[in-house]
Amino acid sequence: MELFGFGPHLMIDGYHANPEKLADAELIRQVLEELPAEMDMTKVMTPHVQAYEGSTSDDAGFTGVVIIAESHIAIHTFPKRGFLSVDVFSCKEFDVQKALNYLIEHFEMGRYDTHFINRGKEFPKDLAEVERIVSGEREYLEARIA
Repeated sequence: MELFGFGPHLMIDGYHANPEKLADAELIRQVLEELPAEMDMTKVMTPHVQAYEGSTSDDAGFTGVVIIAESHIAIHTFPKRGFLSVDVFSCKEFDVQKALNYLIEHFEMGRYDTHFINRGKEFPKDLAEVERIVSGEREYLEARIA
């Protein structure tokens, strides 16, 4: 187990996706319903999908989110542009390729860019172990000063 780090954040920009699927609020809800279980995550609320009107009709689409015990999954679609953006943020490790494959299949993305970061690099996961390390560092420094 790693001592530090909050968790992984996968960001996907999907291009040339199927416009009909991007405009299907029920499909978006279904993806948000199923993906947490696929990723061994714990859903803590029913997914919410909301239609929105953009400043132009090309920007209209849907936004959906599901809160999971580990954090959240969000999807934003732009059907007329064939574009979607997805965030999968979790405080525990997950199979990034599995999540990506699931989303590619369900929205029929033709191309995608991914960004992956580990959030909260200094977030202590095991407080007792971190306190032991810090205490040891303090003792070492005090001994060098004395």
